[in-house]
Amino acid sequence: MAKQAWRKGRIILSGMLGVVALAMLTLWGCGGGGGKSYDTPSLNGPAPVATKTATPLVDAVTLKGWLDAGLVNKAAGSERVVILEFSGSYVDTSVTPNVTKLRYNDGHIPGAIRVDLTAELMANRVEGPAEFAQMVASGAQMDALIKRCGIDENTTIVFTTSEAEMNSNTLWNITRPYTTFRYWGFPKERLKVLDGGNKAWVAAAYPMTTVAPTITASTYNVTPLNTNRVKANLRASLSEMIAAVNAGTGLIIDGRTDGVPGSTTDLVESSKYVVFEGRMTGGSGYSHVNLVDATTKKFKDPAVVAADMTTKGLDLTKNTIYAMCRAGNIASALFFYFDGILYNDGSKNVVWYDGSWGQWGLMSDNAAKGGKLPVGSAWATDSLTLPITYDADLGRTVVDITYRLDPTVSHATATANQIEDADKAYLSPVTSGGGGAGGGGGGGC
Repeated sequence: MAKQAWRKGRIILSGMLGVVALAMLTLWGCGGGGGKSYDTPSLNGPAPVATKTATPLVDAVTLKGWLDAGLVNKAAGSERVVILEFSGSYVDTSVTPNVTKLRYNDGHIPGAIRVDLTAELMANRVEGPAEFAQMVASGAQMDALIKRCGIDENTTIVFTTSEAEMNSNTLWNITRPYTTFRYWGFPKERLKVLDGGNKAWVAAAYPMTTVAPTITASTYNVTPLNTNRVKANLRASLSEMIAAVNAGTGLIIDGRTDGVPGSTTDLVESSKYVVFEGRMTGGSGYSHVNLVDATTKKFKDPAVVAADMTTKGLDLTKNTIYAMCRAGNIASALFFYFDGILYNDGSKNVVWYDGSWGQWGLMSDNAAKGGKLPVGSAWATDSLTLPITYDADLGRTVVDITYRLDPTVSHATATANQIEDADKAYLSPVTSGGGGAGGGGGGGC
């Protein structure tokens, strides 16, 4: 009798173990074939080996080594590299009629894929009481870019830009993508910024090409295994920035100039200005051009930059650093420097103020100066700005944002946080069929 009971118990236990094993196999099947998360150790693929670096900053020699090793645009299934060039266009006046050309087409690093920063990594989005331009990319935009560029869970992404744009200190072409991918949950170990961009590549006498690579689209997405990875703590929304200024405990840095910026055009109507200029109360100015060598355009040694910041009155002992500018672009250069170089060890909380002054400077309830918020609005930031100068007093045409205001948002408290709420709730559409690099399909994973 006892033997029969024991045998029956063993059968039940075996059945239970079988169910567990099947469940684990199913989960592994969802994660296998390219659907693993970058962040979760239990689901992660092998950590980078060939592309492992001390910081997210890489030099041209290192990238050339990856190219020579056949890692750039390598077939999916093992460690690989994708180079994204964020560059713009220019007007060629040497021909008649004048022709607009892409800098990418004049020559780029072999295998590099051109990405349009404004069209693919920015969007008009509602945040707080209104809609604003050039805000962080949505989940749908990230999915489209990831798939188009063949990015999967084994991909190390290198950001670069044209030599001309590095010469003009357009650092955000390489730092805003880094900042955006970090916000959407990609780890530092898979994100690299080419030090000096294409300028450094050319200086090293490495070959350029005018041939665009043929890329096999991936089925990977920004929320693999149906897991949202947004790191909202890396980005400050308008409501969070208002709270930060009120708290007065962080270091706020405007990267446009060492002084107080005196002219901010509107992000939508570039011929008009925001309501007021100035600096957030307790904030400091530190120009992003201080971060790079004036000749090579490579990022300076962190000890040198830290000493310079301290000399200019920036209190680097504060635990949280907020980076801002006009539209979040220059701010991303500061974010990258702090997050990827100076405090790459994570010893500081580094936060990117996406909306920046193009948002902050519009938040006024002073109708006499052009402010359009309701009187007494909790979103009004006039009182949180010192020094402050109203553009109307300078004879400038102030933009009327009435048509951008969201009538459903309360002005009693500054708590609405639509962008981050939407991004934290975003889940990529499930790819039909097998697991694949999209991490979806099949058994509803």
